[in-house]
Amino acid sequence: MKKTHFTRKNFIVIALVFFWAFFVGLAALAIDNTNPVFAKNNPIKLLGDGLGFPRINGSFNTWMVMLSFIVYVILLASALIFEYRLGMYYDNRANKKRTVISYVVTIILCTGLFGGISFAAQYPWDMEYVNNAYLFFGEAIAVGSLLYLVFGLIVLNVCFLWVNFRNIDKPFRFFGRRGEEIAAEEEAEEEADEKAALEQGSLAESFGEVSEGANGNGVGGVGGSNGYSRPGEEGAVLSDRERVFPGLCSIDYAYLSNRPAVFDDTIQLDELVKKFRNYLAKVEKLYFDEATIRAFIAGLAASRFIILEGLSGTGKSSLARYFSEFISEKSYFEAVQATWRDKTSILGYYNDFSKTYNETEFLKRLYEFSYKENNLNFMVLDELNISRIEYYFADFLSVLEYPIDEWKIKIMQFPYDFEPPAHLQDGILKIPANTYFIGTANKDDSTYTITDKVYDRAITITFDDRNEPFEVEEEAEKITLSFSHLQELFQVAEGNEEYQMSIEDTKKFRTLADFTYDTFDITYGNRIMHQIELFVPVYVACGGTKEDALDFMFSRKVVAKLDGRFEDYIKPGLLNLKTLIVKTYGENAFKATTHTIDRLLRKL
Repeated sequence: MKKTHFTRKNFIVIALVFFWAFFVGLAALAIDNTNPVFAKNNPIKLLGDGLGFPRINGSFNTWMVMLSFIVYVILLASALIFEYRLGMYYDNRANKKRTVISYVVTIILCTGLFGGISFAAQYPWDMEYVNNAYLFFGEAIAVGSLLYLVFGLIVLNVCFLWVNFRNIDKPFRFFGRRGEEIAAEEEAEEEADEKAALEQGSLAESFGEVSEGANGNGVGGVGGSNGYSRPGEEGAVLSDRERVFPGLCSIDYAYLSNRPAVFDDTIQLDELVKKFRNYLAKVEKLYFDEATIRAFIAGLAASRFIILEGLSGTGKSSLARYFSEFISEKSYFEAVQATWRDKTSILGYYNDFSKTYNETEFLKRLYEFSYKENNLNFMVLDELNISRIEYYFADFLSVLEYPIDEWKIKIMQFPYDFEPPAHLQDGILKIPANTYFIGTANKDDSTYTITDKVYDRAITITFDDRNEPFEVEEEAEKITLSFSHLQELFQVAEGNEEYQMSIEDTKKFRTLADFTYDTFDITYGNRIMHQIELFVPVYVACGGTKEDALDFMFSRKVVAKLDGRFEDYIKPGLLNLKTLIVKTYGENAFKATTHTIDRLLRKL
C-alpha cells in the first residue's frame, strides 16, 4: 500500500526541529548584550555565564550567522524527510544508493549555502568580528539546546502524568491502541502488499516479462549488477521499471553479458551485388537484374528510408527479407494497419489503467539493436501506404534528417525519480545508427497516394517488370556483413574521385534539371542533391556507371512527379525532354527515365 509523501510522524519530527531552532534563537536574543528586550542579567544569560561563556555584543554579522543557520536547519530537516518518504513511496526502501546520494547532496548543499551566506555576511572579514560572530553562534546553540532539553523533559513528564491520570482506571494502551491491534493491522497491510505484488507480477508476465535472451535461454525479468531483480528468484521483487516496461527490461538483462558478434568483413561492393543476386537466384529462385540490386545497396548509402514500390507479387518484400538472410541477419516485418493514426501505433503508449507501457514489437526491436551496435537492422513496413505515412511515421521522417546523434524520439514523460530501462533515459528512444527502414508499397485503390515530401526523403525503387530466370553456376552462400564494414565501403566509394560526380557530370545533369523546372515547374532541393552525391559513387562502386545512377535518380526524383498531371503542355514537354536526353547523353542513354516518360505518354 503506497504511503503519502509526509506522515504525521514526519510532521512531528519537523515540529521538534522547529522548536529546537526556536530555543536556539531565543537563547541568542537572551545572551546578546545589545538586545534591549532582555535584562542584562536575565536567567538565560546567567546560565551562559555559569557555563563559562563570555558575554558578546550582537551585531549584523552575528545575527546573519544565526538567522541563516535557523533557516537552513529547518529546510534541511524537511528536505531529508521528503527524500526519505520518496524512497519509501517508490521503492519501499529508503537506503537505496540513489536515495543515499540524494541525502548527501542535500546535506552538502544546505551546509554550503549556510556557510557561504554566513561567511559573506562577515565582510570586510575582520578576524576579531568573525571570531565573535561564530563564538556567539556556538554559545547560542549550546545554551538553546540545553533549554530545549530541559523544557522537553518537563513537557514530556507533564504529558505522561496527564495521560496516565486521565486513564488511571483503564487498561494500558499506547496512545489508545493495543499492541495486538497494531500487529493485526500491520499483518493485514503486509498481506495486501503481497497480493498487489503477485497481481503486478502476473501483469508484467503478460506483457512479455519472460522472453528469450541473446543465447536463446528463457529469462524472466531483469537482474544482475545494474540494480535489476529477477522474477522467479527467492525474495525477488519487480521494480517499477519492470512493471512498466517488462519487455525492454528483459532485453536489458539478456544483453548484460552479451558478446559482440564476429564478422568476416572482406567483401567489396561489386562482389556484394553479384553474390546477393546469385544467392537470390540459386537458393530462393528469385531473379533480379543487377541494376535493381545496385540501386538497393546504393540507396542504403543515400538514405535510411527505402521504398520498394510496384505491383503485388513482384518481389518487393522478398528483396528486403532475403538481403538480411544473405548477410546472416533477420529483417523485422511490421504489417501496417489502416487504422494507424500516430506514432503510438508503432511505438506503443502508456496505459493509465494498468500502469504499464504497451510495448510494441517495433519498439522492442529498435531497443534491442541499441545493444547490437555492429549488426545491420532492417525494419520493414509492409504495405506502408495502406495508411497515411505522414500520420504514423512523421516523427521518423523528421528525425532521420538530423545528424545520427540526434535520432531521438520522445515516447513518454517519466515521473520524478523513476528509474527507466537502460537505453530509455528521460523517456527518449534513440534510434540505433545501424537501423534502416524499408517500406513496401502497392499501387491500387486500397492504398493512399505517397506524397512528394515522403518520396523526397526516401530512395524509391520501382518493380514494374518481370525478370527472366537465369542459371547460376557459382557458389551461392550466405555471408556476414557488419554495419561498420558497410559504412566503411560507402565512405571509400564516396571518397573515390573517379566515382564522384565531376564538374562536367554536374553541368550535364543540371541541363535536364533546368529544363524540367522551366517546362514543368519541377525542381529538387539540397536534400535530393545530397542524396545524388552519396548515391552515385556507391552505385559506381557496385559495378554500375554514373549515367545509370543519374538516370535512376532523375527518373525517380524528378520525372516521376509528373504522374497524375494532365495539363496540355505535359505531352509536348515530355517529348522535348526525350530529345534533350539524347542530345545531352546520346542514344540509348537514361533508359529508366525514357521508360518512365513512355509510360506517362501512354496515359496522356
